[in-house]
Amino acid sequence: MSDILLLLLLLVAIAIGYFLGRFNTRKKGEDYIARAFDKSYFKGLNQLLNEQPDAAIDTFIGALEVNSETLETHLALGNLLRRQGEVDRAIRIHQNLLARPGLPSFQQHHAQLELARDYVKAGLLDRAERLFQELVEQSPELRDTCLEGLVEIYRDEKEWEKAIAAVDQLVGRRFGPGLGKVPSKWRCAQAHFSCELAEQALAQNDYLTARRYLKAALGYDKTLVRASLLWGQMEHQLGNSREALKILKKIPQQDPDYVGEALRLFVQCHEQLGDFQGLQRFLQQLQDEYPSSSIILELTERIRQEQGDLAAAAYIGNQLKLHPSVRGVSRLLDFYLSYSKEKAQDNLRLLKELIDQIIATKPTYRCGHCGFTGNQLHWLCPSCKSWSTVKAIRGVEGE
Repeated sequence: MSDILLLLLLLVAIAIGYFLGRFNTRKKGEDYIARAFDKSYFKGLNQLLNEQPDAAIDTFIGALEVNSETLETHLALGNLLRRQGEVDRAIRIHQNLLARPGLPSFQQHHAQLELARDYVKAGLLDRAERLFQELVEQSPELRDTCLEGLVEIYRDEKEWEKAIAAVDQLVGRRFGPGLGKVPSKWRCAQAHFSCELAEQALAQNDYLTARRYLKAALGYDKTLVRASLLWGQMEHQLGNSREALKILKKIPQQDPDYVGEALRLFVQCHEQLGDFQGLQRFLQQLQDEYPSSSIILELTERIRQEQGDLAAAAYIGNQLKLHPSVRGVSRLLDFYLSYSKEKAQDNLRLLKELIDQIIATKPTYRCGHCGFTGNQLHWLCPSCKSWSTVKAIRGVEGE
């Protein structure tokens, strides 16, 4: 945080507390307390102006009495410091609140909640977990908020079983029988937690356990493409390509935006079965219903293998008129390079290099929730921590 912002922050927060403090002390007739506060206030201001922000914060906190009128001032100051990245200072403020005797229990609980959030921000997840767990037991008012905090901690620490149980606790009370339908984000989260457990089982070649977790994932969220992909990959690796295709062919109905992620596996399963005509029909059906550059490129490769480069070039050229894409143009140039004259080849090669450079610098995935972009599929967005929101970019520069 810049010194100017910190100065403004402290002056506003402390000024509010100052006037509240003067009002309370004057009301009680304790003028000497007000005069002591005046002295501390100007001492803290002098420290701030002399670039001693830590000492200034300590002085202001010590001068500002903690009571029902000033508690919100303390909390607001601590929260703003945390949002600005000044986590150590935020922790000091919230710890100071909890150290003051005489606060009502509900105010102590709010201070404890903010301290837990400070610990999360600082990466002290064990401490935050303990505070959240205490509040789940002690504060019905903050129970759901703290359970959500626990879910986030278990997610970040990859404690998937605990994460599933915490969501069960959360939705069990809020959305139990007769209380309403569980929001899809929670069922989606539990489905992904189950997929994480399935991946752990697969890493140990425990296919029976992996199937159990994948079945649980689809029980939580039947539209989860990740579960179908994992299940299809497992069956293919085990030589059960027919069963794998049966599972994978559900993906277009689950979410057509992920068809491209399964395309390579579709091809491998058909090839393992020796069903090349079935593969051609299936790819054409996908292109008719869910057109994308990845499917066009795969169909182009099938045509090239069966009918040659000229037929493949004609096919992709016609498709580009209907579904223009930079990746498609790059592949079309490959065909022209193979039978163009030497001088034309130089120009075409230069054009292809430029197009490939453009492709290399463009992200291929985007989060539909926060706009995060990258070149790798993340089931959990690294930026906003949302599940199943990162998908392949569509349009001329993508799919």
